[in-house]
Amino acid sequence: MRTTLNFALTPEQEELKSTTRRFLTQHLPTSSVRTSMESATPIPVKLWREMADGLGIAGLLVPESAGGLELGFIEAACVLQEIGRSVAPLPFFVTSILGVSLLSNADANDPIIAEVLAGINTGDVILSLVCGSIDNPLKPCGTRSDARATAESRFALDGTQATHLLVVLDGDGGTVLALVRADAPGVTITAEVTLDQTRPMAHVRLDSSPATVILDHAQLQQIAERFDTIASAGIAQDMIGGAERVLEMSVEYAKDRHQFGRPIGSFQAIKHRLADMLVDVESAKSTALYAAFTISDGSDDQAIAAATAKSTCGDAYFRVAAASIQVHGGIGFTWEHDAHLYFKRSKADQILFGNGPAQRRKLAHLLGIVN
Repeated sequence: MRTTLNFALTPEQEELKSTTRRFLTQHLPTSSVRTSMESATPIPVKLWREMADGLGIAGLLVPESAGGLELGFIEAACVLQEIGRSVAPLPFFVTSILGVSLLSNADANDPIIAEVLAGINTGDVILSLVCGSIDNPLKPCGTRSDARATAESRFALDGTQATHLLVVLDGDGGTVLALVRADAPGVTITAEVTLDQTRPMAHVRLDSSPATVILDHAQLQQIAERFDTIASAGIAQDMIGGAERVLEMSVEYAKDRHQFGRPIGSFQAIKHRLADMLVDVESAKSTALYAAFTISDGSDDQAIAAATAKSTCGDAYFRVAAASIQVHGGIGFTWEHDAHLYFKRSKADQILFGNGPAQRRKLAHLLGIVN
């Protein structure tokens, strides 16, 4: 259990955060985000490769033996917050966080694993996590027999432009995690129309497609809680980055927008709303940072911290995003305003891998309140 709390980032972590923000501000403003998400190829692959090559972002957690930086979850959290701030449709969360966390538990000497990790590091490999349920990413969505998979899921994160699919399957030996090439025979990938178009999702079908098991049943069960912890804490970072930006936008507008000869931010109703938004953001940010630091330290309360962060940040982000639309008034209700990008992302993040009530039930179980 952690005995002292120190949420201060190191100078190197601060530089990573500011460098990522500068890059995304320059190369992926919300106007570019809108262009990407309305196209058939929502992930800006060329930009992703530039980030991989110039910033080393894609291989942040990839082992050094595969050419990566092999940094920790705090560094990953810094990048996740900036991606959330810019609502960028980048594959960092699925490929560089979730994918690498799964692949890192596979056989490091397997040439297939080594090849995929090296490809992630250069930005050439984009993974899709093909979920059996939007609430549970490790729920099976198909079966495997004789090294071939038959499956179907409408919850394939980043599936539209994936080069490889990570699929949980039932087999003779129990539930396994398999790797399937997106261009393999029998693979069909169709883009899904979702609430949040900044987080691409696809409908994936596997019809007796070649599948390589990378984690057997025992290995998958062993890492399930750890994976769930990383996933929950990772989404929390995305939500905090978005919530902070929403608050900034609202304060800026309240200063600039005048009615009756004075800024609307001088009116008590707006002041109180902005104050409530600030309290939401800051209290949620504490839980997100705590979760990140417990994972980085390997603390024994990391599962509790991650569930707390996912629940708190999800509810806070959604409230702040909804309040921002109200602060912006009539213009906030138009699709052309960026408030809607954040509002929709907040709802999608809130639901993904377990909403608030689900996270609180998990907490009750972890704390021994219920069986």
